[in-house]
Amino acid sequence: MVKGVAWSPDGERIATASRDRTARLWSVGTGAELAILAVHDDWSEDVAWSPDGERIATASRDRTARVWEAATDLKALVSKAHQRILRELTDEERRSAMLPR
Repeated sequence: MVKGVAWSPDGERIATASRDRTARLWSVGTGAELAILAVHDDWSEDVAWSPDGERIATASRDRTARVWEAATDLKALVSKAHQRILRELTDEERRSAMLPR
């Protein structure tokens, strides 16, 4: 059962929050599911878009609110994840792990 619905600022996508604990993105034009963005520990109660359409906030009965990337381009998501995860170690981190410079 869908508990919350929000239109994207550009009017091209809809985000839903459901009792199955998920938040999903849908294409307005085709009705196709674009992505499952969220899985909470309890029902997802509500969903809202950021004004720029790049993020979605969800609220759940598990007493959490979370913010998710609204991008559905897999390559863009993977690139963003790599930027956040892959980084150069600091000199201190290298010394503590006994790695060469």
